[in-house]
Amino acid sequence: RDSSGTRFEHGTGLARARGAPKMGCLASKELPTNAPAGRGPSALGQELWKSTQDLFNRLDRDRDGRINVYELREGALRELELDTTATECATFIGEFSNDSAMDFPDFLEVMCSGAGTPEQVLLRRFNSVRKKLEYNSEDSCSRAG
Repeated sequence: RDSSGTRFEHGTGLARARGAPKMGCLASKELPTNAPAGRGPSALGQELWKSTQDLFNRLDRDRDGRINVYELREGALRELELDTTATECATFIGEFSNDSAMDFPDFLEVMCSGAGTPEQVLLRRFNSVRKKLEYNSEDSCSRAG
């Protein structure tokens, strides 16, 4: 584990979110110079990797290495000019993290889920969460009626 609590797979140099399965995007401490083609952090170009890390740092206001619901909600408004609810932010985090906040490997998982700048990916993920919540709300209303 490093100072942020990230667990490293022995002998791989790769970090995973606590309790996350060994699949999907894995975050290495440094961008590999011989990155293979494909999805995942190693497929992110160096410029995109740095802009992802920069956005994560701008969202992580208390600098604890994790983005909680409050920081995500406040950051979405500040960085994306997107007014979100606590429920939307909690759902967003829950899709990529096993607890109430997301660390950098979780955030990389978000970036691996789409193309474009980190801000564009974040905006599309929020739109996806909104649609999911609206659908679930409409579905529960139709069952009640």
